[in-house]
Amino acid sequence: MKCLLRFLAGLCGLAGALAVHAAQMPVLASILDGEAVLLRESGRFAVAEGVRFDGGDIVETGAQARLLRLEFADGTIIDLGPATRALVAPRLAGKGAAAQAPHLHVLQGWFKLITPASGKGTSAATVLTPAYALSEAAGQQVVSSEPAGLQLFCEAGAATLQERITKAPAPIRLKAGEYFSRLGSDKAAVKPRPAPAFIQAVPRSFLDPLPSRAALFKEREVLPKRTGDLAYEDVAAWLSAEPALRSQFAARWRALARRPDFRAGLVTHMRSHPEWDRIVFPEKYLPKRPPAVPAAPRPATSTY
Repeated sequence: MKCLLRFLAGLCGLAGALAVHAAQMPVLASILDGEAVLLRESGRFAVAEGVRFDGGDIVETGAQARLLRLEFADGTIIDLGPATRALVAPRLAGKGAAAQAPHLHVLQGWFKLITPASGKGTSAATVLTPAYALSEAAGQQVVSSEPAGLQLFCEAGAATLQERITKAPAPIRLKAGEYFSRLGSDKAAVKPRPAPAFIQAVPRSFLDPLPSRAALFKEREVLPKRTGDLAYEDVAAWLSAEPALRSQFAARWRALARRPDFRAGLVTHMRSHPEWDRIVFPEKYLPKRPPAVPAAPRPATSTY
């Protein structure tokens, strides 16, 4: 009887663990129009509709891709436009970091954030970019994040935009219809309507309302197809990202430094990711040997 109780308790524990695992996972690619790749561990994979992403996965859309829709377990939807690089559920430890992982870190490109009507805003950042955190979102927001700056159109609902720097200014609360822009050396500005150039640049696929398709893949498992090994060029932009991410990638891809092709890229661009210097050149960081102690002179001997 005791053995049976232990067995049942074990099953309950396993079920609970699987439930937690399912709650924390996954992120579903429900719509794909064009090409997108998944960078996971040491490989490149082709994204297809129904593929699920784990926290820490990197997904990137091709320059000619029209749309990649990501659907999260909490109902949040994020559409990615062309030439967009994103990290799923990044963990950024340290002062000021949210206790809960953001949904996405968009290194560059276009995205549209859609929060379900029944959802409630949360103080944890929903989407990060290198310069800003978009949080407490409701409705729909269209964002362009590039090295030149960030533009955000609050199409519906509201959202909070916070600069990600030490001693950042007060967060900006955007209402439906408002447009935020900070490009180049220009000061940040909020306007009652988006700039014409922004409207012209918005991916056309963002203009059409699309229903959720998560239910179609509820009982289906779609595995991504491996297309090759991870090359330095695949992750160069991420290896040069903010320090908190760079240190994680150095630990994750440490073994790749043993590959001659990957090592060559690291050496060439070491200034962009100095965390790798210790991995590539460990001999430079070995403890220095203490200086040799000179031998004491022998005492003179007498001939008498």
